[in-house]
Amino acid sequence: MILVIGFVISFSMAVANSLYIRAFDDANFTNSLNLGKPFVVEIYQSSGGKPESTDYGIYSDFAGKGILNGTIDIAVEGNYSEILRNNDTSYIQGNTKFSTKDNGTASFSFQAIGNYKPDGTFNSNGVGIFEDEAKGELSFLRNWVTIYKDQVDKNGNGTFLMWHLK
Repeated sequence: MILVIGFVISFSMAVANSLYIRAFDDANFTNSLNLGKPFVVEIYQSSGGKPESTDYGIYSDFAGKGILNGTIDIAVEGNYSEILRNNDTSYIQGNTKFSTKDNGTASFSFQAIGNYKPDGTFNSNGVGIFEDEAKGELSFLRNWVTIYKDQVDKNGNGTFLMWHLK
C-alpha cells in the first residue's frame, strides 16, 4: 500500500512538472523577459525627499527631459503620490506626459515600489500603462505596457529607464 501511494505521488509530481515546463516552453517566456535596450532614458534632478513616517505621504509634481528610441527628444512632466511603508519601502503612483517639440504627446499612469537606502540613494521599479490618446510622432505608444527602473543618487541626480513589455 505504501509503495502504491509513493508511486502515485511520484507520478503526479512528474506529470505536474512536465506540464509546468511545457507551459513555459510553449509560451516561450524566456524571450519576453529579454528586455534589451531601454526605449526611454531620462536624466533629471530630484527635489523630493523621503516621507517622514508611514502615517503621511507626499504629493509632488516633476519635470525633466529625456530621449526616446535614441532619436526623439521629449519633455517630461507629471505628478505622483508616495506613501512610506515599512523598512524604508514606499508605494508610488502617478501620471506622466511625454511631449515633443512637434506637438507629439503620450501620457501614462504608473505604479511602483521604491526603496530608500542608508547611503541616501533611492531606487524604484514600476509599471507604466500608456493611454490610447497618444498623438503625432508618439502615437506608437498607444496602449503600451512598460516597466521601468528609477534611481536617484544621494545628491538628487536621477536616472529613469523604461522598456516596452511585449
